[in-house]
Amino acid sequence: MQKKKILFYDIETTPLQAWVWRCGKQVVRHPQLVAGRNIYDVICITYCWNDKKKAESLDWGYTEQDSSQMIAQFDEIIKSADVTIGKNSDSFDVKHINTRRMLSGLPGMSDWARYTDDLEKQMRKHFYLPSYSLDYFSEILGFGGKIKMEFDDWINIVEQTDAGLKSFNKMIKYGKKDVTDTRDLWNHCEQHFTPKIRNLDRCPQCKSLDFFKNGTRISGMTTYQRYDCKKCGCYVGRAPIKSNGQLGTLR
Repeated sequence: MQKKKILFYDIETTPLQAWVWRCGKQVVRHPQLVAGRNIYDVICITYCWNDKKKAESLDWGYTEQDSSQMIAQFDEIIKSADVTIGKNSDSFDVKHINTRRMLSGLPGMSDWARYTDDLEKQMRKHFYLPSYSLDYFSEILGFGGKIKMEFDDWINIVEQTDAGLKSFNKMIKYGKKDVTDTRDLWNHCEQHFTPKIRNLDRCPQCKSLDFFKNGTRISGMTTYQRYDCKKCGCYVGRAPIKSNGQLGTLR
């Protein structure tokens, strides 16, 4: 069986800017937001595959500050993946990328959410930790923690100050470390998880890589190819059979 292509990814976004009357805790309403800084944008997307290779990055262009082409490029990368995994991605990354698609007039990818998983959700479901931050988890498991960024770095980038390019390059390194840690932490802890999308590179029971087709099943309007493990006979998963005869993603 062909090995599943798992894509790990992480995004960095712009802050908002607002006019306020005073410091301290308060409610900031949308009319107080400064034009041009009144909606989030995506500065960069870092990603890596589950193949031990180095992380790569896409960005909005330091001078152009236009994320539309980057989002379109990343959508093509998503399409080539069987599963995508982020850290707190269901609540953050997926929604930000969907928002930029909508605002940029790009085609929707509503099916994407069906093939995603979230390291943070799995951590909170299965572990009881003092903190679920990537920095903490990476540190205690020996992966070194996050590269340090300051809020001024985000300001330097969006305002293109004299230190802006230096902060921008640091952010790319920061994102690559984050996404590499996400991959390493997932692989380290996966045996304790119940993934939303099964990692079907191996049998969930005996971890064998040797599967066989065991007939088809019909559910609703869809016919599925069933797979069982040759070693222990455990049910491994099923793949939808498309109208052109090709098999869809194994689930």
